[in-house]
Amino acid sequence: MAQNQQSTRKVSFFEKYFCCGNTQEVQEPNTTNQMYNTVNEYLKLNHKNPSLYTLQEFDGVYYDKSKKIKTIHPLKDIAINNIITERTQHSCPICFCYFNFILASNCCMNYICHICALEFKNPKCHFCQNEKCKYIDADSKEFKIYTDSQGIQMFALQQMKRDTTSG
Repeated sequence: MAQNQQSTRKVSFFEKYFCCGNTQEVQEPNTTNQMYNTVNEYLKLNHKNPSLYTLQEFDGVYYDKSKKIKTIHPLKDIAINNIITERTQHSCPICFCYFNFILASNCCMNYICHICALEFKNPKCHFCQNEKCKYIDADSKEFKIYTDSQGIQMFALQQMKRDTTSG
């Protein structure tokens, strides 16, 4: 009986590809053009348990249970979309969603969204494997553009417009 329960265990898309899942256990992400307004809507539509995605507040700063995440933005203030918009311009290179606020690793300064940071249980940095990694708020005025994101497409279009108007 215990073996049967173990074989029906489902893991997130993130866990499958970056942690401990296998192809029988994966819950593929929702890949529709669904637009979300809040993290709670995203969690509900993707059948995730909201109680696993929590941050505790201490003196106006929010932390996860292991104190790996430090942010001034509560999850209720974070907007999320599957496409880039004027409000959600920061892209997460892991889940490929777009956010109004995003975290950066303090060791290599790569972006990670609050959802992926909460799902990633490994104490090492997801990107560079630094053992003392913390995820902090990224500068909201700076944008890191990953080559496979819509952000690079927008940047290329803006550059083409500048080239045609200046030349």
